[in-house]
Amino acid sequence: MAAGPVNVRTSVPIILGEPMHLPSISRRLTVLCATLLLTAGLAVSQATTATAADSITDLNLGDVQGSGDTAAAGGKVFIAVEDRIVVASSQGVPTGAITGLAEPWGLASSADGTRLYAALRGSHELAEIDTATLAITRRIDLTAYPCPSRLERSADRLWVSYGCPTVWGGGVLSLDMSETTPQPVPLPISQTSGASVIAAAANTLLVAENSRLQVYDLQNGTPALRGVIDTDDLEIAHGWEDLAITADGTRVYATSGSINDFEAWDLTTLSLIRSYGREEGIYNYRAIAVSPDGTRVAASHGFGGEEEPVALFDTATGAKIETFAASLHDVLRGSFTFSGTDLFAVTEAWSDVRHSYLWRMHGALLPVCKLTLTGPAAARKYSTATFTGRLTEPDGSDPTVRQLAVSFREMGQVTTLPDVTTNADGTFTFTHVPYASGNLTYIVYRENTPDTRSCTASTRVSVRS
Repeated sequence: MAAGPVNVRTSVPIILGEPMHLPSISRRLTVLCATLLLTAGLAVSQATTATAADSITDLNLGDVQGSGDTAAAGGKVFIAVEDRIVVASSQGVPTGAITGLAEPWGLASSADGTRLYAALRGSHELAEIDTATLAITRRIDLTAYPCPSRLERSADRLWVSYGCPTVWGGGVLSLDMSETTPQPVPLPISQTSGASVIAAAANTLLVAENSRLQVYDLQNGTPALRGVIDTDDLEIAHGWEDLAITADGTRVYATSGSINDFEAWDLTTLSLIRSYGREEGIYNYRAIAVSPDGTRVAASHGFGGEEEPVALFDTATGAKIETFAASLHDVLRGSFTFSGTDLFAVTEAWSDVRHSYLWRMHGALLPVCKLTLTGPAAARKYSTATFTGRLTEPDGSDPTVRQLAVSFREMGQVTTLPDVTTNADGTFTFTHVPYASGNLTYIVYRENTPDTRSCTASTRVSVRS
């Protein structure tokens, strides 16, 4: 697999009771400095990552369980939890909830984003919800197909994977949502224990069970078996963990349920394209999602305590190009959702009880600017220290004139300094007179623009009396 540059985006690991609002560049930098507590003592002279535009918001649900499945539709983000669907803005700010639901599990949206569909595992129903008014417009009885759990959409047809946990009798059915009264049409496959992992897009339906991935052609909603991918010979011992299919239905990214890498498969030839993870030395890949344009695939890894639990790969080269960090326990399977250039996920952390968080990786799909910062390794108290650096656009060009936020951190306390303006070629200079001795970390930061994700750089100075 081709190697590629890695940008470590240390997303703000501060657990917030309220969503983070950072209207000014200086306030964004102040929060970013707290993130750099994770890397105290490191002098950075090249682009690290900018993350103050990211947010991790406590959903304030208490000790509840749920799938954490998410969907983006109608300018909102929806999260399935124990007895409700939490509604958040496109900025990741919770705005309300759809209640009166019996264990919502899988979520999917209509092509135009006006409808949200929810599999209600507790009441054996499918609910259709108006994304503008949040009203439930239809309930479809699936009592004959208990515990509907996973949803996938292709055109007007919903594919529903059903089956109660550890109970034999699961399967897959379809519903034509363009009909006034959609009728369940079961897929003629062998029954399973619990609900199978499924994925659908364009003219392809995938049904995973154990080591077999069944690939179907969809002709006018009628599935015809194209072939089967059997992974027994690839040492995937525990079946399929999660699937992410490209919008054109030609490729799938799959994580296994064992300690292993994850793979990309060609759904036309049913052949393995590439594996990820073994070359990187990272295992336990679980949740996975592919960007709408198919150029990036996001995957989570690890089981608690991971500092960088999300990695973003270039699908063309296979290179891991970015990582995102958060001091949380785990990214829930099925919770990745791309919305515009943002990536959302639901994560969990435990203290005395379980807490669920909505993680917004702002501008995750945007190219990242680059910053460098250099300063003296040592300085004297009450003496002027001079710092220089350079801002470069993602394509390597000069940024013309840009404003950067500047601050320093001492003993965990962050102090904001006056902003600095770059020269036309991106170079900049600023000075500071430290009034205390010790180790000071200086940070420069440029916030997101419509076309570029933010970036930051830092350097440490030992100040002597």
